Amino acid sequence: QRKYEKKSMSQVDMVHDILRKTGKPLHISEILDRIEKTFGQRLDRESVVSTLVKKVHRQDRFVRTDKNEFALKQGA
Repeated sequence: QRKYEKKSMSQVDMVHDILRKTGKPLHISEILDRIEKTFGQRLDRESVVSTLVKKVHRQDRFVRTDKNEFALKQGA
């Protein structure tokens, strides 16, 4: 059951989960490494960066703290 739940998470949910657990900004490379270790999935870097940048522009859950570095918005 647990594995199924992880598989059904979206890329954004996985990134959110990793950043929530870490509690600090992470570079995209570190985020992707942790997703692979935690969820056993290799995500496409460009795709994830593109999605996160769109979320940042919409002020939806994420903020960009540096070049290719992301964190959760306060209260997200």
